[in-house]
Amino acid sequence: MKNNRNYVLCISIVLLIFISGCTQVLPKEEKTETITLYYADSENNDFVLEERQISFTDQEEKYKVTLEELIKGPDNKDNRVNISETTKIYGTISQDDGLLVNFSQEFNQFGGSMAEVMAVGSVVNTMTQFEEVNRVKILVDGEELTGPSGQPRGFMQSFEKEVKGTEEQAIKLYFSNEDADAVRGETRIIDISKTASREEILQMVLEELIEGPENSNLNRTIPPEVKVKSIKINNQTAIVDFSEEMHTKHWGGAAGESMTINSLVNTLTEFDYIELVKLTVEGQPLAIEHAILEEPLPRNNAMIEQ
Repeated sequence: MKNNRNYVLCISIVLLIFISGCTQVLPKEEKTETITLYYADSENNDFVLEERQISFTDQEEKYKVTLEELIKGPDNKDNRVNISETTKIYGTISQDDGLLVNFSQEFNQFGGSMAEVMAVGSVVNTMTQFEEVNRVKILVDGEELTGPSGQPRGFMQSFEKEVKGTEEQAIKLYFSNEDADAVRGETRIIDISKTASREEILQMVLEELIEGPENSNLNRTIPPEVKVKSIKINNQTAIVDFSEEMHTKHWGGAAGESMTINSLVNTLTEFDYIELVKLTVEGQPLAIEHAILEEPLPRNNAMIEQ
């Protein structure tokens, strides 16, 4: 009887070992695929393509590895990536035919308006190459990426054909004259994406204005540390919000304040779709010296030196 019990016990142990061996999770099969990465050309005007081979085990890893390869940058060093190499990928979520991509804050460090357009386009176009992805929404630290207007960009479809190509446009920027008693126009030629929105165009113009004049007889009117936080157009009023440096880095004085205000307003009203300009700093009315600009301002031709 005792031998029978021992026999049954041995059989049970063998069966348990066999069953546990059968239920072990097998490692996922690794797949290999050739993908296309979208970068900007040396002029930051058009997209250029590079192929790269990746390995992955599931769909989520495929997306993550693809984005990691994109951030590494192009093999051709003449081309641009426009995404900071320190950007981290927090994750991706599939939503029907859409894909949510969550980046760290470093993604938001663009080197200008055109760099922003090309960076966003490179992510969208790279990820929509996959059949199951028709649109992409970009998040930064879990929050939707916003455009120049301050509004969320939402889901975006591939815009390779629309983004590709720029055209030269002459713009007039107003800087302070040597006596700081009037502003004088300086014409500049810039490249603008053929499908840039009005807000994107105005942002590019303001970035040129912040860079300062090319003419040595003119003086800058905005501290170089200032950033344009958002631009909105309401009817024919441009609402521009600047970073705190507009106050903290400004040289002050009544003349300096006047030159800054007239420089901004007269530059933006060069566009026929802008009649009034409202200026804010971190969401509050511009207040450099004496004036607190709570209301939008019209063009001031009397302050333009002929």
